[in-house]
Amino acid sequence: MASFDLAESGAPSRPQVPPRHRSWIKRAGLDRQWLVMAALAFLAFIVLVAVFGSLLQPHSHTRQNLLDQFLPPLGFGGEWSYPLGTDDLGRDILSRIIYAIRISVLIAVAGTAIGSVLGTFLGFVAARARGLVEEAIMMLVDIHLALPFVIFALAVLAFFGGSFIVLIIVVGIEGWQSYARLTRGMVLSAQQSGYVTAVRSLGFSDWHVYGRHVLPNILSALLVQLTINLPSIILLETSLSFLGIGVQPPMTSLGQMLGAGRDHLIMAWWISVIPGAIIFLFSLSACIVGDWLRDRFDPVLK
Repeated sequence: MASFDLAESGAPSRPQVPPRHRSWIKRAGLDRQWLVMAALAFLAFIVLVAVFGSLLQPHSHTRQNLLDQFLPPLGFGGEWSYPLGTDDLGRDILSRIIYAIRISVLIAVAGTAIGSVLGTFLGFVAARARGLVEEAIMMLVDIHLALPFVIFALAVLAFFGGSFIVLIIVVGIEGWQSYARLTRGMVLSAQQSGYVTAVRSLGFSDWHVYGRHVLPNILSALLVQLTINLPSIILLETSLSFLGIGVQPPMTSLGQMLGAGRDHLIMAWWISVIPGAIIFLFSLSACIVGDWLRDRFDPVLK
């Protein structure tokens, strides 16, 4: 019987991993899996704190005691009544961080939801309407990419004031262009597929085809984009609050606490360092989970 050689037939062959490297690759995969699990655990912890934070606060986030100013955290000469120390007004850092996590998570989730819904809708409209409507939407995308969004946010918040609702809307506008471009491209590709042609041949309307068939097929890619955009939303809110035009007292957020402690870094580093560390871990965990989801849903990498 004649043997069949894949190389001679021209069929692509899967690259073989040398045996001496397989153990290293396996160890790397396990290490990454542990990193992903740690990121998921930290995000779950943040969500639990945001949901049940009112039950966890040992004090009110606005409670002041000038006799307890600048108390250090435990392990640095602090006391159990203030495990993470106090600030310049004698407020408990732990209670303020728990409250700040609730506000920051609310802004991040609400802003991400606004941007994803707006961008996805405009992407569907651009792919469906084509012509001048598509050109107008894509021009708005280009303008948004060319404009430094922090400057735009500063102008809007300075003009309309530091309202919490206005802040959420401004933060939500950031990132919509990514969803619009991604949705438009995937919908245009789906329109040429066989299942869309088959559904249309049954007489269903375009919006039924998009809502019941196209959207579920591109939803995984949109979810990955959501996790990728989430860190930028967190950092935008942090930047605005750090500059003093984001979350306003008596409310507080992680960015607001970071900005409030910048004048006391020498004598009371914990006021800024602890919120800054949480912001860093929150953004890093979201990036790790986003990369992991992208690899899982990418058909090329499967």
